[in-house]
Amino acid sequence: MKGIVFLGDRKAEVREFPTPDPGPGQVLVRMKVSSICGTDMHFYRKSWDDLVAFRQSFNGSPDTITGHEPCGVVEAVGPHVMTVKPGDRVTIYQHVGCERCGFCRTGDVMFCSKRTGYGSVHNGSAADFTLVPERNCLAVPDELSFERAAVLSCAGGTAYQSINRLAPSGKDTMAIFGLGPVGLCATMFATARGAHVIGIDLIPERLELAQQVGAIETINATQDDPLEAIQDFTKGKGIDVGADYSGNPQAQETMLICAGKGARLAIVGVGESFRVDTLRAMIMKQLTIMGSWIYNIGLHDEFVNFVLEKDLPLEKLITHRFRIEQGPEAFKLFDSGKTGKVIFTWEDNS
Repeated sequence: MKGIVFLGDRKAEVREFPTPDPGPGQVLVRMKVSSICGTDMHFYRKSWDDLVAFRQSFNGSPDTITGHEPCGVVEAVGPHVMTVKPGDRVTIYQHVGCERCGFCRTGDVMFCSKRTGYGSVHNGSAADFTLVPERNCLAVPDELSFERAAVLSCAGGTAYQSINRLAPSGKDTMAIFGLGPVGLCATMFATARGAHVIGIDLIPERLELAQQVGAIETINATQDDPLEAIQDFTKGKGIDVGADYSGNPQAQETMLICAGKGARLAIVGVGESFRVDTLRAMIMKQLTIMGSWIYNIGLHDEFVNFVLEKDLPLEKLITHRFRIEQGPEAFKLFDSGKTGKVIFTWEDNS
């Protein structure tokens, strides 16, 4: 089978690997669609030495196949697998926990102290096949295309977790900073809940995508001051809800400053620390500020149903499709920041 590995310093390579056989409790999934995540780029941009050091710290291989946003069809199962069978349509939860601690038992696998991930430590989904524990297989209903399922597998799920916790509604004006795939999914979800969404980014292509999926206003932060534009749009009131998906400290500081009294805010984008005036920007406004990360595994069916009930066109976020053999080209393009979702697709992904 073919799989994509990183060589350090923004280099990727397609290699041949033996197709694995599932052992006890394991499931072999034939990929139909696998997408590139912004988190993949953290590893793509590492030096070779840093990449090797990270993976060896988890007893992983330097030649680990990248990718953690997959969906496909079960090809084979190992002994003792009871809940999935060959032919099932599935997506794969990206984290592997110990399965015994309280976090794992309640679905918060991302909090497990022994947590590891696909594409970083375990061979991931940028390959013809991937091998996973039975527990990580999540059902994809026939009504949900593989392309939409791939968008939901990480970017969409992460966005849903944050939007679900912020609970925007038709009475809220919401600012979304950072319109990469997660921010674009959040724009779509918040709009579906009735919120009036303002999208902020630096890249014209992403601002245009945000308008297509529901943003009523967009701000190009290279041309306009987001704070002034938001104050004008809200007539000085400030936003009711905000979320940052950029990881940019300046954007995060701006979000707090432009928040109205009693606003609810989420920090989702990973970046450097930022400074905040705790008295004037937080206390006197009585802000609620939360961090939000990967979704609880138990939310999967909920957000799949949300997408189906609202008939949300997640495929609109996909701007480029590649074959696995084009891996280096795909990662180079996604690294430019001028795309929506970039996916690998196989011949039959219906």
